[in-house]
Amino acid sequence: MKKIFVAAVAAILALTLASCGFASEPGETKKIEGTGTAASETTPDDGDTDTFSIEKQVCFEKDGVKVTAVSAEDNLILGKGIKLLVENDSDRDVTVGTNAVIVNNFMVSSIYAADVAKGKKDNSVLYITSASLEAAGIKKIGQIEIYFHVYDSESYDDIYDSECVTIKTSLFDSMDTKADDSGSELYNKNGIRVVGKYVDENSIWGASVVLYIENNTDKNINVSCDDLSVNGYMATAFFYSLVYGGKRSFDNITLPESVLEENDIKNIETIELKLKIYEADSLDTIDETGPLTFTVK
Repeated sequence: MKKIFVAAVAAILALTLASCGFASEPGETKKIEGTGTAASETTPDDGDTDTFSIEKQVCFEKDGVKVTAVSAEDNLILGKGIKLLVENDSDRDVTVGTNAVIVNNFMVSSIYAADVAKGKKDNSVLYITSASLEAAGIKKIGQIEIYFHVYDSESYDDIYDSECVTIKTSLFDSMDTKADDSGSELYNKNGIRVVGKYVDENSIWGASVVLYIENNTDKNINVSCDDLSVNGYMATAFFYSLVYGGKRSFDNITLPESVLEENDIKNIETIELKLKIYEADSLDTIDETGPLTFTVK
């Protein structure tokens, strides 16, 4: 019963993470039409993600904490993942999580946190949410990049942030790397592209504006938005996208259902917003756009 309960909680968490950060599988969607250049029309393959395997490898060993990637896992509810063995030979209880997980050069959402008491071991699975794989059109997982984060379980003090750990799978030579960048290009400057793909009016929280973000710089960036309005009404929106250097991402601007109801918005017709792009590490501003207006049809 305990295992069933944990699996159910994890499944709910997976849905929550997918809806908050990464584009979910759309319901009824509308195209975004703006003044930017239309990107190419490409469609990801349909179907389930292919099965893959990995070779056992040590991810890192630092300050008495050792993490080993053991095997590929496939859970009917939680999806694809990597089983990680954590060995804690330090003198304190630790928690191992991640700062970022990247699949085939796409930022993805994941579920993983291992609490390991001193002198103990833990076998847990880092699961990659199906929604983020579907949004990126990934069927063949060929490469998984993980940035681990280790902290003290009691004090929450940071202990260690790993360099990029790269795991190549059995599908490396045939992995999916082409992005579906179709839509309306909203921004293309400073090595960064933002494309408005579609609006999903039936997302779990209300409505979502799905964006494709491409970071062709060597710096990690954050993208957020300000002064967003829907059909001329100011609207509170939730959007924060972290995209590592040289990587890509599909993310949602979430429009809460309560905001739409307060303004009696039954159909989204126009959206206006300003994009803010800044360096993730220094928080220095890279660019702030003027108002970007696009129609939804």
